[in-house]
Amino acid sequence: MTTRITLACAALMLLVTVRCAGQTTEAWLDYYALFIRGDWSFEANTGATKGWNGASWTETYITGNATYQPLNWLTTEGNAELHYTFNKDEEDVLEVRPWAGVNFIWPTFGTFLNLFYPILAFRLEERILSYQQSGTTETKTRFRVRLMLRFLLNNETMMPGTYYLVFLGENYTPLDGEAREVSADKRRLQVGLGYVVLSDTRVELQYILMKTRDSYTNAFETSSNIIWFSVRNFF
Repeated sequence: MTTRITLACAALMLLVTVRCAGQTTEAWLDYYALFIRGDWSFEANTGATKGWNGASWTETYITGNATYQPLNWLTTEGNAELHYTFNKDEEDVLEVRPWAGVNFIWPTFGTFLNLFYPILAFRLEERILSYQQSGTTETKTRFRVRLMLRFLLNNETMMPGTYYLVFLGENYTPLDGEAREVSADKRRLQVGLGYVVLSDTRVELQYILMKTRDSYTNAFETSSNIIWFSVRNFF
């Protein structure tokens, strides 16, 4: 237990240390409802993000996801998202974002540092952005690679009362198109703490350090510093 808590604190201190004077600060809020039916699972998500300190936009979104797990180490998934960004400095944007992905899972728990089912994921994403004031439309295709690690701090499984540490690293590679957007993601590093409230409810609070680009001005930001709170219900 002491080792796990020490690692958690060291990781949080590392992220705070590498933070530089970012040009934007953001807050994210999400709710997820997950429905598990045998090898299939379905997820509905609604949320909002708000930019401060150099960013004057607000984004809302709803998403739907279907995942199929043929093997205990493999899942495939398809997702559709609808985003709307209110941007008083530029244009409001309506975005449709379908993507497909594959996830490789190491089905382990209760062993090395209480690592719980780490996931390596690959996603191919198409983005269709409609600019409301000018009436123009642009598209962008990108490839995303992410690694997610969870370390349980006081139990070996996700039972009620469990605290767990979340790490996630993600890289975004543009393949086609240069759509204008306030936050063109490049790299993401995040760490957070989760808690299993009930067998069907989890909450997470995370800090995200993201390298982004404002493609309206074509300027890279030093960083985007983000606080993200999410609630997940399983049905």
